[in-house]
Amino acid sequence: METTGVIASSAMDGMLASISLGGLDMNAVSARVGLGSNALFADSDFMPLAAFTCALEVASKEKSDPLLGLKLGKEFEFQALGSLAALFLTAPTLKDGLAQFSRYFPALQSNTRSALVVENDVARFSYSIRDNTVRHKIQDAEFTESLLNTMLATTIGEDWKPSCIEFEHMPGDNLALYRSHFACPLAFGRRENAIVFPKRFLDRPIGTGGDAQHHLRIACELSDLVYRREKRLDLVTALKAWIAAALCQHASIDIEDAATDFGMSLRSFQRKLADCGVNYAELRNMVRMEIAKSLLANTHLSISIITDQLGYSELSAFARSFRHLTGFTPARFREATRNQERPQRPLTV
Repeated sequence: METTGVIASSAMDGMLASISLGGLDMNAVSARVGLGSNALFADSDFMPLAAFTCALEVASKEKSDPLLGLKLGKEFEFQALGSLAALFLTAPTLKDGLAQFSRYFPALQSNTRSALVVENDVARFSYSIRDNTVRHKIQDAEFTESLLNTMLATTIGEDWKPSCIEFEHMPGDNLALYRSHFACPLAFGRRENAIVFPKRFLDRPIGTGGDAQHHLRIACELSDLVYRREKRLDLVTALKAWIAAALCQHASIDIEDAATDFGMSLRSFQRKLADCGVNYAELRNMVRMEIAKSLLANTHLSISIITDQLGYSELSAFARSFRHLTGFTPARFREATRNQERPQRPLTV
């Protein structure tokens, strides 16, 4: 089975705050990716990586801005990365800081490769998600490369200029927009996302310096966190995030597609779910209903738009399913939540 990634909730919160400052409805974005329901993702320390990448994609589409990730990454507060940011900022040199950042990056985001490679006079700092359940990651690549570029520019100072910034994806019709954002050469369709720069920058001291013992304590804490985080995301939670992300992209949510992305045959996938006591169709319906309830309660989206976002062909089909599974019509549920009532299940359905 393919492993599925997670990301620290602090990073998710920081990104959603940036989305809100950009004029988008943070509640609507959160609801669409499943973050508005504790029944889907209740853990307070980390969230599925698929939910993070999907939130960026949804925000980009809602804003009609294909380069939104670049802008959010540039504005993102680096300190929101918590201990990982502190580890970087207390390293003696940029080389030490990037090496430690790469080593402990899984404490922030798992199933992702980050590496510093130095050859001759060139340094290459790369980033790539290794999670096949994350289908859409262009905005994440833009967000992360922009964040890292800003981090390096702040550390090095006014003479910072990358030799090249590389992306896994192609620019489409937006090459001019990319060029206006980055004042350096760009390359697309590469094996990994990466920032390439002269090796000489690696010897630069990092501005805040720091206590070596404090730096070591942070590294020890992150090492323990990496171990615990790798063990925690279960198949059912990962599958909920996969379904929510697929709904956001109007992609197929058939069980065959899920099995493929999770790296299993259909038979093996069904057996794994049975071992967890889960029926795929029931889980899929539950995810849809939890997202529907969040959208009805926390946004002003019309019921017809919610119907479309949840992948139903007709409003009547959504209404029937919603009432069958919750006991309420969508309109009645929204009315009750708007009136700050706790919806009471009717005696007869």
